Amino acid sequence: MLQQRSSGLLLHITSLPSAHGVGDLGPEAYRFADFLELSGQTYWQILPLTPVDPGAGFSPYSSPSAFAGNILMISLEKLAGDNLLNHADLAVFNEKPVHDVTITEAPSTSGDTTSAVLAGPLILAPSTLHAAWIKKRPLLQQAAERFLQDATPAQRGNFDQFCSLQADWLDDYALFTALQEATGEPFWLRWPSEIVRRDPAALAEQAELLHDKIDVLKVQQYFFMRQWNELITYCYGKKIHLVGDIPIYVQFNSADVWANPTLFKLDASFQPLFVAGAPPDYFSEYGQRWGNPIYDWAEHERTDFAWWMRRLRHQMSLYTLTRLDHFLGFAVYWEIPASEPTAKVGEWVKAPIEPFMRAMYRQFVQLPIIAEDLGAKAADIQPYLQHYGIPGMRVVQFGFGHDLPTSSYAVHNHAENFVVYSGTHDNNTTLGWFRESDEVHRQRMNNYLGFDITETNVVDQVSRLTMQSVARLAIIPVQDILNLDETNRMNTPGQGGRSWQWRLLPDQLTDEVAKKLLTLTKMTGRA
Repeated sequence: MLQQRSSGLLLHITSLPSAHGVGDLGPEAYRFADFLELSGQTYWQILPLTPVDPGAGFSPYSSPSAFAGNILMISLEKLAGDNLLNHADLAVFNEKPVHDVTITEAPSTSGDTTSAVLAGPLILAPSTLHAAWIKKRPLLQQAAERFLQDATPAQRGNFDQFCSLQADWLDDYALFTALQEATGEPFWLRWPSEIVRRDPAALAEQAELLHDKIDVLKVQQYFFMRQWNELITYCYGKKIHLVGDIPIYVQFNSADVWANPTLFKLDASFQPLFVAGAPPDYFSEYGQRWGNPIYDWAEHERTDFAWWMRRLRHQMSLYTLTRLDHFLGFAVYWEIPASEPTAKVGEWVKAPIEPFMRAMYRQFVQLPIIAEDLGAKAADIQPYLQHYGIPGMRVVQFGFGHDLPTSSYAVHNHAENFVVYSGTHDNNTTLGWFRESDEVHRQRMNNYLGFDITETNVVDQVSRLTMQSVARLAIIPVQDILNLDETNRMNTPGQGGRSWQWRLLPDQLTDEVAKKLLTLTKMTGRA
């Protein structure tokens, strides 16, 4: 898929500035696309777009659905522009204006009248996902109810078509979420046994009783998809491609597990027998106990991986390229007994990667994916990636260890069919990483680059190495192009806390920053 040298930036949608507590698909997303074009970038990489769960720390890698969209990303400004909200409704955030925003309209791909993107003051709301969760969802429900009441026949037809095309996941997800709200019980195992067991008569009865609530939830998913399509149409018009992200695992408390229990290793009471994670490594001395249920790969193989093919087809329809997180798990995975509190106790178990890869190739012919092939046992999947021509990942921060001469992360050992990163969403920012490096590590960097590396120049030098790599695609997190420190990292694996909360400030991406990045991009043949 990577045919020419190019580059891009890593910034999740929720990390954009916003008037409403969390980055969304509104004006600032279009402003960022403009910045990418101005700075000569070709790709915008994001994290998963799926819903988040407060109980899982709002991690985009622990979602109640592998298919649905995160409704917190829906732009309230755009809903107001569609007359589905009043401007006064948005005053619930009541924050101080920061600056004015004007942006051109994005053509709708849904067939509806083009949605207006409002000009006016950008308001910097509290930078917590929790605040957005509390304040934004009632407004989204209000807008959905107004749509159902006032939609024109054409608009209603577009909505009905969306529901029909997405029915294979949307019906289960909407019923699952409606049951959570109606019962006041977020955990599906605590629902009445006939619903847990998915008795057809009980499900049909609940679908009828919760019809109105289900319709509201489906409309919210329609809003999300419509706004996403408008944004990617705007990006493609500027020759900017989106790189998405698919977590390998799903959350246990999800519509996916409830609707497909036979695809996971569960006991007779539907409790997980094993959970996923990673053994002790670079990130954590106790390993990482992710807690996701383990796939019953034998059952997946028996069905020719039908659920996975549907998931891949759905997600790939949203992006030009898709990063498959923890690709190692398709070959071998760390299986932890569900009773164990940490990831230290577990074992490596083989997965059917060969038949899985063949199934993918039959479905997609050309695989528009990037394999996250980092960490322990990464060598196990390299033959498969090479055979199918799937690019892996190389992280420049990892290339200065004691094995520098032979390290696959060291820039002199890179190959063309890779995506190179200065760091990822799981890494510290480059400045923060340098600050926590010991003297031996720093001296190795000095020797490699031929001069003293300091806090003043380390980010520029690592960014330069990233762009100079022979790898065809280079991705730099926005924090690095802004020279931000460790307080600005996106995620600290296994530690929770402020993970996933980081947001860009308005006006941080200046014309000067764009000009500097454009110069580097042109100089390294990536423009």
